[in-house]
Amino acid sequence: MATFILILIADPVWQDHPIIQKSIQFIGATLIVGAVLGRLWSTLYIGGRKNITLMTKGPYSITRNPLYFFSTIGSVGAGLVFGSVALGALAGVAVGVILYATSRGEAALLSSHFGSSYRHYAARVPLFWPQPGIYEEASDTTFDPRALKWALGDTILFLLVIPFAGAVDLLRHSGLLPRLIMLF
Repeated sequence: MATFILILIADPVWQDHPIIQKSIQFIGATLIVGAVLGRLWSTLYIGGRKNITLMTKGPYSITRNPLYFFSTIGSVGAGLVFGSVALGALAGVAVGVILYATSRGEAALLSSHFGSSYRHYAARVPLFWPQPGIYEEASDTTFDPRALKWALGDTILFLLVIPFAGAVDLLRHSGLLPRLIMLF
């Protein structure tokens, strides 16, 4: 709730520098789209099989938690679409810390569930930050349409941040939202 209020009352310091502000917003939108595509890609591999199958190919070959990684990237983008580097950094760090801690807890659960297979996987694949150089493609894979449908609904929330940020920007410039503080 505090973040929502901050979004409504804070104005980026570069409001008088439209090229900088629009560039930051564009980078944010690009990160959101990348996060959406990354989450969908990850869901194609794991959807409907989480905790049933140890997935080690595709996005799961470069990070053990691609869904969390892409959510963190999307959170940074969500802050940036409001034109604020500080808000992007705050959102990214907050979500990243929460999801990193969650992934550590899940690692213990998966280790107990999959035993040495998971421990071998964990020894070569990073927990959170991807290592693209170790990418391995699956020879074939199937996906669960219901899981993909759920993931599409989930990722729509990220995409809706873009028009919401545009609406906030419009309300600020029309004087209908107060400009109480400035953010970097």
